[in-house]
Amino acid sequence: MPSAYQKLHSLSKSATLLNAVHYLLDWDQETYMPKDAIESRSLQIEMIASLVHKQKTSKAFSKALNALIDIETGEIKDERLSAAQLAALREWRRDYLRAAKLSNAFVKLFAKTTSSASHVWKTARDHNDFKAFKPHLEKVVSLCRKKADILGYTEHPYDALLDLYEPDAKTSMLIPLFSNLKHALTALIKEISEKPPIADEFLYRHCPTQQQLAFAHTILHRMGFEPSSSRLDTSAHPFCTGMHPKDTRMTTRIHPDNLMANIGAVMHEGGHGLYNADLPVEQYGSPLGEQVSLGIDESQSRWWETLIGQSYCLWQYFFPLLQKEFPEQFGNVSLDDFYRAVNIVKPGFIRIEADEVTYNLHIIVRFELEKALIEGTLKVKDIPDAWNEKMREYLGISPKFDGQGCLQDIHWSLGSFGYFPTYTLGNLYSVQFFNIFESAHPNWKNQVAQGSLGFIREWLKDNIHQFGRQYPPPKLCEKVTGKPLSHEPFVKYLNKKYRTLYHLTPTL
Repeated sequence: MPSAYQKLHSLSKSATLLNAVHYLLDWDQETYMPKDAIESRSLQIEMIASLVHKQKTSKAFSKALNALIDIETGEIKDERLSAAQLAALREWRRDYLRAAKLSNAFVKLFAKTTSSASHVWKTARDHNDFKAFKPHLEKVVSLCRKKADILGYTEHPYDALLDLYEPDAKTSMLIPLFSNLKHALTALIKEISEKPPIADEFLYRHCPTQQQLAFAHTILHRMGFEPSSSRLDTSAHPFCTGMHPKDTRMTTRIHPDNLMANIGAVMHEGGHGLYNADLPVEQYGSPLGEQVSLGIDESQSRWWETLIGQSYCLWQYFFPLLQKEFPEQFGNVSLDDFYRAVNIVKPGFIRIEADEVTYNLHIIVRFELEKALIEGTLKVKDIPDAWNEKMREYLGISPKFDGQGCLQDIHWSLGSFGYFPTYTLGNLYSVQFFNIFESAHPNWKNQVAQGSLGFIREWLKDNIHQFGRQYPPPKLCEKVTGKPLSHEPFVKYLNKKYRTLYHLTPTL
């Protein structure tokens, strides 16, 4: 006879399996679905979202949960459970209380609205037509504000949405953190801008799509992916969907004249993919089989994309392979010149193509606009002007059209308000984690230069992936690094790397 805990896990697994169907529909919509199918797809997603919500808030689930933990007070009723199981109960209760606040009608409306909005966004972005997207975004913002009110908050309405992606994070925490980061980044960018530019024109030579995809598969294979449990496709916006540890879907966006945009996207999504693939299979359907937060999840993607993907040692191995695949484009380029070009600091319009130094300013722009939209101090119709003004202020550039400005990201069309700050939190976590990894593997550069990446994956699995949601993000950070999250290790890393690259005066 199954135990009470096993019964709860079984009920939860049913909802997780249904949710995976939702993810599959989303993935198909962004990859292979014919565009005229959007109306029926929106109805399908609405139905699945409703079914998932009903399972997560069912009487059977609440009864099974309440048998082990008092839903109202959080008091544990079975002290025989392990520490990991107690953590799972804490997270199940957290998820249940949140889901129970949202009516099924609201969940269905939100799913249908965002499915339709994301489809319109794609066309609007391609045609630089913010006016076409505006009424859809207004509906999404209105629903997000309503969701914040329903979920509740103590300080700021944005907190309720932020909590969906980074548990217990607060707007009041982000404002000073981002302010300190903004000050450090703008100062470093100013110094770099006064130095002669690094030559990088050879990065923009034409590289055929199929060859780019073949090279991307070579990288993913080295990272540890196999075709039997993962796949790579193309989409308007790169993403990774983990439906099960044995089913990881990644996408990239191919620019025929910008190979590194594809490579960066593939390593980024590959970082997400490894987190998904290395979650404990036996815990699938429980919080112990899920990523703890998007900030921690993002730390994994930025780890692979930047700390590994833009390292000199990685290209000691991959650059000769790149030259062999694209001899006309890179045959006469030296590794040193390639490395400097890959790490060029140049304020640009597109977030996912931004360098390490300017990237987080893109996030701060979005955070400030999201916060204003949710608190009602910014109207949707004013987004393009507000966006362009902040880009001028923080990065010294102004988009010429909305496709390279406020229409570039899919997130708002999906209703993912509160998501963007996790990108910067991920950058901060990644460096803080990496410092500990480097202490454990002082010769990591030599291993990577030989094409060995498996030991990196194992360290991440042992220290982060295997725990699922057992430890909340702040506790996981302290467990791994011994310190709370700070912007200082990240700023120190950037200064050390880019002051050397640009021959700036070293910081003390």
